[in-house]
Amino acid sequence: MPCCHPLRLLALGVSVVLGVAGPAAAAITAGVPDALSPEPLERAALVAMPAVWQVQVTTRMRALRTKNGTIISLPPGAREVSRVGTAFAVTPTGYLVTASHVVHPSAADLARAAYLTYLVITGKPHSERIAARWVDANDATPVGVGSVQRVVRPTVAGPAARAEHAVASPVVVTTDELRDIAVLHVPGLRNAPSLGLDRGFDHGTPIAALGFGDTDPFAGSRRGALVPSVRLGVIGQTGGSGGDSPQVLTPISNDVQRGDSGGPAVDAYGRVRGALLVTRAEGGGAMVPTEELLRVLDRANVRGSEGSSQFLYRAALERVAYFDLTGARADLQRTLTAYPAHGLAAYEIARLDDLGGARLALAGRPWYREGLVAAAITALVIATFLGVLLWKAVNRRPDGLRPRDRTVPFDQDDGPDDPHHLT
Repeated sequence: MPCCHPLRLLALGVSVVLGVAGPAAAAITAGVPDALSPEPLERAALVAMPAVWQVQVTTRMRALRTKNGTIISLPPGAREVSRVGTAFAVTPTGYLVTASHVVHPSAADLARAAYLTYLVITGKPHSERIAARWVDANDATPVGVGSVQRVVRPTVAGPAARAEHAVASPVVVTTDELRDIAVLHVPGLRNAPSLGLDRGFDHGTPIAALGFGDTDPFAGSRRGALVPSVRLGVIGQTGGSGGDSPQVLTPISNDVQRGDSGGPAVDAYGRVRGALLVTRAEGGGAMVPTEELLRVLDRANVRGSEGSSQFLYRAALERVAYFDLTGARADLQRTLTAYPAHGLAAYEIARLDDLGGARLALAGRPWYREGLVAAAITALVIATFLGVLLWKAVNRRPDGLRPRDRTVPFDQDDGPDDPHHLT
């Protein structure tokens, strides 16, 4: 009796049922967490994402000077260098927090960026490490530094990513070199997503670090949209200092990358516990705790708060967790009404539509094409599986045990009583 293996039939049936039940899903942007993720930090990162901005600083220069006075003229393609950092909104009116060294790159950082670009253009072996070693060894500095242009872009994915978005030129409100924190302002914003600040400092608190860092600055976007990376970790045991300076830093286990600087570290509720600042040679990174951020904000007379669009977006994601898709969709629509430029609300609506379609298919609409077919296939697979097992039990080999022979090992002597008997 030729037949497929029962387990293969069962797997085939399950795949068919899933194929019947699952509608064609919309494009899912890599890097955007799922609102139904079992990991609380991933859900918190999704709450925080719309308030995270990419910061790009472009600087022009003519050449590099080494410590012995040698001038290395840069080719035209290497005379303009861009560095990427991260910021996050703390008010619905467009006040952002980032790292001071993102807004004002140091001479050494500019030299490393220029030399790395020079190596790439000239076709020589290149990496961040090679460039840094050469600049440090030669004490190289930029020559003829010209204009500095700063632009910020909000997180965006899905339908909103296909629309044209004006790039904002932020105003530098204040910088604190000691704490390495800067406050920017994007004019004209109202009801923009923003994050609440939590002064809490507890060792071992799980946090998600959000930032636009990448180990390869020439790799380009791998996420198909402007979406920050999410790196999970915990807060370190104590606050520390930045070397010999009195700067207060908090170690974290998150794998902070270059470009993450200025990004938020959020807890499981999506509240900011600190701003990402540096990577550590021994692994992980460090952040400026919220208490220090508040000192800078107070000096700039900026009062942090979450806006209405953030409240509505957070409520929508909470409804998704309870599978209240109708309520979640309504809250997301209200989010877009409050702030039409929201970077993820339309994306989440599209995902809800896919999720709702899957639920309707599983519920059996249309019943005669999906629900009933799925049930029939499942029943057929189970019946086939049981039938194969029964066939094997009844149709045993002729030389095998028949039902009446199954007592033989227990009531029939199968050898002499001599314990030393050898067969």
